[in-house]
Amino acid sequence: MTRIALEKHLGKKVKITLFDGDVITGTLHKSGEECFKNIANLYIPNNLYFLTDGSRLCSCLFKVSHIKRIGIE
Repeated sequence: MTRIALEKHLGKKVKITLFDGDVITGTLHKSGEECFKNIANLYIPNNLYFLTDGSRLCSCLFKVSHIKRIGIE
């Protein structure tokens, strides 16, 4: 998975399989997005990704290298 390929899915509902076999679903976001500026853990780190389900966080922070597979939900 490349960063360019992953970032095509930003803002979309996706299903991601991580390298350890965990499967998570939600809307894909990148750290540093303006809407998360009041949440330091989601705003300050560079080049990390996470999923949300509506207004709540539903995954851990992960890097592109942690992704085994991605699909549109």
